[in-house]
Parts: sequence; structure tokens; C-alpha cells
Amino acid sequence: MNNSFLSSEGTIGRFTFILSLVLLVALAAGISYAADYYFTHPDYFMHGHFGTLGVFVAIVASLICAMVGLMQMLKRLRDMGKGAYLTLLMLIPGVNALFLLYTCVAPAKSA
Repeated sequence: MNNSFLSSEGTIGRFTFILSLVLLVALAAGISYAADYYFTHPDYFMHGHFGTLGVFVAIVASLICAMVGLMQMLKRLRDMGKGAYLTLLMLIPGVNALFLLYTCVAPAKSA
């Protein structure tokens, strides 16, 4: 069974899930901040006028982190004994925050 960070195979517990989400949010925020600073900073001659490129890099980094986060959620749902179709709840505004909180606190399925 492939249980790597970039795979949706396997299961993970609550603590690992929360830690991976925190890591992904920090990574997306760090890349977004660095890209915005790099492409909009006026002290540099060559790349001070490309603010939209910084926004583009931030959006791409955030989308990649979101997809990896969904892979982690699939592992967590498998650990809880739920179906993968429940990740579709992440598309509904408001419900997605409650569902994310639920996946963070729900106990694992007893074997």
C-alpha cells in the first residue's frame, strides 16, 4: 500500500490529518507571500511590474495544495469508514467548513 503524502491511498489518523492540513496551508501562504513580494517589490529593476504574475503563482500554488489536501481528506475518510463521494461536500460553501471540522474530530472506524 502506497502511503505517501502525495497519494490518496491508505489511511491517516486525526493528528496526521490536521498536521498535514496545517503544513499545506503554511506552504500555500508562504509561496503566495514570496511570489507577491518577488513580483511586486519596487526595488528590483526587472520584476517590479509583474504583480499579476505573482497572483498567478499564488493561485497555482494554492490549487496544488488544495488538491493534495483533498487527497489527505480521502485518506481520512477511508480511516473513518466513509465513502470517497463525501469529498463533494467540499464544493458547497459553508458546508465545506463544517465537513472539514467533522473530518478533523471524528474518530476512526473501529476494526
